[in-house]
Amino acid sequence: MFFKEKKTEDISNNDVITFHTNYIIKKRLSSSFQNQIINAIKLFFKTIENRELEISIIVRPRREKTLPNVLSKEEIKLIIESIINIKHRAMISLLYACGLRRSELINLEFNHIDTHRKVLLIKQSKGKKDRIVPISEKVINMLREYYKLYKPKTYLF
Repeated sequence: MFFKEKKTEDISNNDVITFHTNYIIKKRLSSSFQNQIINAIKLFFKTIENRELEISIIVRPRREKTLPNVLSKEEIKLIIESIINIKHRAMISLLYACGLRRSELINLEFNHIDTHRKVLLIKQSKGKKDRIVPISEKVINMLREYYKLYKPKTYLF
């Protein structure tokens, strides 16, 4: 639509650059959308027109890197203390204190906790790798309290 007066077989690299500067950049489109458009143009000319344009000469925008929202210690403490169920409190404490992923928490077993060394063995984590993370005495005591109350079979939760 940008080149209404031109046939697609007449569009060149310079036309794509013109489109990029006069349409994409002027409209202030997001970087991911800009990359989508450039990839679509590249795919169109490669598959439909059976020719390749030098898309590499177009400066592609980099994705914005924003920092995650991090809760303060006080906010985390309020969240954990607001949980009444000891099982859920232990789960949230483990997730936060040990930096566990959800799947790691689900697959955690009591024999993975080494209370003497105060470490937690996480088996078959991301990338099918085992890893060891430190665990605090508070979390260990919370797990002991939960275990006394509910006595689960094999899995921690």
